Amino acid sequence: MDELRLRLLGCFACERSGVPIDLPLGLQRLAAFLALRGISHRCLVAGALWPEVPETQALASLRTSVWRMNRLASGLLEIVGDALRLAPGTHADTDAQERVVDDVLSRRYVDDSTLAALCRPELLAGWYDDWVVFERERLSQLRLHALEIAARLFVDRGRLDVALRLALEAVRAEPLRETANEVLIAVYIAEGNTSDAIQRFHLYRDLLWRELELEPSPRLGGLLPRRGGVLTPM
Repeated sequence: MDELRLRLLGCFACERSGVPIDLPLGLQRLAAFLALRGISHRCLVAGALWPEVPETQALASLRTSVWRMNRLASGLLEIVGDALRLAPGTHADTDAQERVVDDVLSRRYVDDSTLAALCRPELLAGWYDDWVVFERERLSQLRLHALEIAARLFVDRGRLDVALRLALEAVRAEPLRETANEVLIAVYIAEGNTSDAIQRFHLYRDLLWRELELEPSPRLGGLLPRRGGVLTPM
C-alpha cells in the first residue's frame, strides 16, 4: 500500500513510498495547512490561503488546487462534506514530534528517540503566512519546554551526554531564554564542569544586557558556586 509522507520541519517535502512528489508552492501550502490544522471547512482554508482576494475567488482557487492535487498526489486529500482534510494514513513529521513533546510534557517520558525527535529544524523555514507564523510559534514553545524537561530527566538518569545536547539545542533555538540557559548550566554542574557553568552564566548575562538591558534573575546566579559570598568572576 502506498504511504504518503509530508515533511514540514525545515523545508517542505512530499513523498509516496519514499519517492519524492514535486508539488508547486500553492499545493504545498494547501497540504501544509491541512496537516497543521486538521479537517477544515472550505471557506476557512480558502480564506487562509488566499486572504487578499474576495471569498468567491478564493473558493475558486481552492477548487482548482484540489483538482490539481488529485492529479499530482492522488490520495493525499479527502473531501468530507464541505470540509477538507489529509487522507487517513498520511504521515506528517510534525505529528511525530508533537507525540514526543506530549510524552515529555504530560507523562515525563523520554527514551532514546527523544533526542532525534526534538532536535529538528523549525517549521516551514522561510514561510511567513500568518497561519504558519502562529503554528511555528506554538510548536517552538512546546518544543522548548520539552527540550528543557527532557534534559533534566536525562540528567536524573545519568545520561549527561544526551542531556547536554538537548540543553544546547534549547539555547541555540532561544539564546535569550533564561530557563534554557538555566538547564544548560545545571547540566554543566552535573558533569562537574563548573568553569563551563560560570562561563555560560556570564555569556548569557552579557547577551541579555546587550540585547534587552536586563539582568538574569537571582535564581540563575544562585546555581553557581560562590567564593566568599561573591559570584566567581570570569
